[in-house]
Amino acid sequence: MSTARHLTIIAAALALSVGGCATTGEGGMSKQTMGSVLGAVGGALIGSQVGKGSGRDLAILAGALAGGALGNWIGARLDERDRAALAASTQEALDSGRPVAWQSGHSGASATITPVSSKTVTTQQTLRRAPKIATVQNMAVINQPYHAIKSANLRAGPGTDAEKVGGFLEGQTFTALGRTDNDWIAVGRKGVTVGYVYAPLVGPVPTAAKDAPTDLDAISTASASAQGFDLDAIEPSAAVSEQVAVKTTCRTVDYRVKTADGEERKTVDACQSADGAWQLS
Repeated sequence: MSTARHLTIIAAALALSVGGCATTGEGGMSKQTMGSVLGAVGGALIGSQVGKGSGRDLAILAGALAGGALGNWIGARLDERDRAALAASTQEALDSGRPVAWQSGHSGASATITPVSSKTVTTQQTLRRAPKIATVQNMAVINQPYHAIKSANLRAGPGTDAEKVGGFLEGQTFTALGRTDNDWIAVGRKGVTVGYVYAPLVGPVPTAAKDAPTDLDAISTASASAQGFDLDAIEPSAAVSEQVAVKTTCRTVDYRVKTADGEERKTVDACQSADGAWQLS
């Protein structure tokens, strides 16, 4: 992942279910217009605009590194470009759980960011879904752009017995909000869960495309209408908000930062919130 990667800004929204879901998967659907591909979820879909590239989470991480997590030492010795690049490398290490090496392109500063331990935590969060979409407890947070590896149905619950509410053609992109215990992915549009797709049929988008808006978030009312469906009809004024159990990750990370003024080593803790952002302490 490039250190210039902007971080995901996603309203906290995972879909959620009350249990009894089938574990079987599915694939295959004929090519059709975007309207039938996305499907009519038949319920209220609202939420704050989501997508890649705003840089808000990156700024939060950079500020934490400079002002608290690594102390004032790093803040005084790295310029704004380096702090932003180090924050992006931190995001990469936290997302992957693997060590990441960073080298400044202009100052000669460098760092290694090494996750040394991880654990899963479960917390109660307020999340949103379309009214006809099932509730799922204990979903593991993802909040990353995914794409359809092959055509795949979108369903109202995480199982083949759930009602079909749309689907994706091969290559179409969406925000994967979370993964259920039985291997289905919660699909989001503008911060609201609009259905589930079987996990083996989808996957993370290539690194180079991760800053682009997803097809499902970016489609406009006008372009949707031209493809045969009324976007307004599936985005009324309110979604269902509810408290659910969400599984996120906490990691302990070892930093070794070198500048022209010397070397500093720190160990910090980071926990993922329900919207996918990492918080350093």
